[in-house]
Amino acid sequence: MRKSIFSLALAALLAAPGLALAHQGLYVDGAVGRASVDDLGIDDNDTGFRIGAGWRFVENFGAEIGFVDLGKLEDDVAIGGLTNSVESDGMYIGVSGRLPLTDEAAGFFLSARAGMFFWDAEGRIRTGTTSSLLDESNNDFYLGIGGGYDFNEQFGVSLSYDRYKVSDGRADFDYDMIGVTGEVRF
Repeated sequence: MRKSIFSLALAALLAAPGLALAHQGLYVDGAVGRASVDDLGIDDNDTGFRIGAGWRFVENFGAEIGFVDLGKLEDDVAIGGLTNSVESDGMYIGVSGRLPLTDEAAGFFLSARAGMFFWDAEGRIRTGTTSSLLDESNNDFYLGIGGGYDFNEQFGVSLSYDRYKVSDGRADFDYDMIGVTGEVRF
């Protein structure tokens, strides 16, 4: 299932350059905000960001690809002097949709996105002088919703909430990222 979703999204993005002259559906976006985790003894937040590009095949639906950095999260447990930390980042590829709330070029909109997150995570669990390292890569899903305002046909901003799953069978983290997103359309 994951391979077919990835293959479909990749084929759509590879076909996009041939469609660029006809539809002008290319956009780039970026978000910056607070990434947080409250799983497996880590309850912390850090600054996260993402940057990506996409192609809208029709006015309100398209495909996207990009990079996200979820920051470094760490927490200390008072009992036994245990310290946990994890840094996660990776590439994403998926679909995105928008629902304009007006018929004008400028106005409010709602948005949603979902797809595959190909992550790398590095972490450390430290107790006193003993330390265990984690260095894993895998893929999981991401989901996001948002709402914002288009100032004109080329530029809009939104407040977004994204959830990125980082799970390797032994450890399972759900990253929440709340951020401000800007989008430029060509």
